[in-house]
Amino acid sequence: MTDRRSLTEPIRSPILRQDGVEEKRLTPMVRDTRRAGSRRTAADAFFPLVMKRLFVAIMLTAVLPMAVGGDEVVAPNQAAIPNDAAIIAAYRSASDGYSSDEIILHDGRRHAWLTALDPDWMSHGESWQSETLLRLIGLRKAGKLPAISRFRGAAVDPSIVPIAEIAARRVMDEHDVSTDELLCNDWLHDELQRYADEIVPGVDGYAIRKSVLRLRKSRRLRPELTLRVTDWHRSIATYSYADLDAAIDDGETITRGAGVYLFRDATGYLYIGEASDLRERLKQHLRRSDRLSLRQHLETIGNGDLTIELHTFDKDSPANRLDVRRAYESELIRSREPRLNVRP
Repeated sequence: MTDRRSLTEPIRSPILRQDGVEEKRLTPMVRDTRRAGSRRTAADAFFPLVMKRLFVAIMLTAVLPMAVGGDEVVAPNQAAIPNDAAIIAAYRSASDGYSSDEIILHDGRRHAWLTALDPDWMSHGESWQSETLLRLIGLRKAGKLPAISRFRGAAVDPSIVPIAEIAARRVMDEHDVSTDELLCNDWLHDELQRYADEIVPGVDGYAIRKSVLRLRKSRRLRPELTLRVTDWHRSIATYSYADLDAAIDDGETITRGAGVYLFRDATGYLYIGEASDLRERLKQHLRRSDRLSLRQHLETIGNGDLTIELHTFDKDSPANRLDVRRAYESELIRSREPRLNVRP
C-alpha cells in the first residue's frame, strides 16, 4: 500500500554534514515543482488581495469622510487648492501685465491675484495661500503660463543683495525650507524681514524678496548639502558686536562648548570659523583677533553694523567631533564665500 504522505510531502535526498549528522534536501525535481506551485499560489492570491484592499479603502472612506472640491480631495472645512485652469485664468485676468514673479513678490499684486482666484481666499489660511502660490511657480517652470507679461517691477539696489542672502539663509537654516517655500509664505516673509532688519533696520521687504529670487535664479542660494544630511542638534542666534561683547563678559550666555561663528555686515559675510570653546574663541576675536584680515577690518572699518551669527551644538550633535565640525564650517565657507577667509 502506498503511503499517502509520499504523495504530498517533498522527496528529500540525504546528505551528510561534516559532523556526521544526516540531513535531507529537496531533489531538483521537487524544487522545480515547488517553484511552479509558488507561482500558482501567488497568482491565486492576487484577486483576494485586491478585494481585501478595496474593502479597506471603502471602509476608510466611510469612516473618514472627505469633501471634494475641484480636482482636489480635502478634509472637511478645508478649501481645495485651485486647479491649473483656474490659476491660469486668474493670471490672465489679474496680472496687469506683470510676470508671475511679481505676483509672488509684491504684496498688492499677490493679493489682487488671489482675490481673482477666490474672493474668500483670506479665510483659507496660510497653507492654502502657500500651496496655491507654489502651484503658480510650478506652472511657470513648466512653461504653462501664457506669455502676457510686459512689466518687471521696480529695480532693486544691488547693495540689498548681500543683506537678502544673509536673511534668507538664516530663515532657511532655522526652518528647513526651500527658497520657493520661503517666497510663498507670509509668515516666512515676516521672518525674512525680521532678520534683514537686524542688519539694516527698515530695509524694504519687496526689495529683499526680489533679491532672494535673483539669488535663487543665479544659483547662489543652492542648498548646503552637508548641513542637511543629518540632524545637527543646533541652535542659531545672532548678536550685534556690542551685545556679543557683553554676553561674553557675563560668563554664562555664550557656551564654552563647540560652535561655528559667522561675522557679517551689510556688505555680506566677512569671516566664518569654528571652535571647540566658542566663548574663548570669540573673546580672542573681539579683543584682538589672531586672524590678521579680520583684525584689520575691525580696526579700519569698525564694528558699528557688524553682526555675529552663532551656531551652537548640544551634547548629542555630531559637530562635537572636530573633523565633522570642520566639514560643517567648510561647507559654509564654500557656499557663502566670506571675504576674509582663506578658502578651504
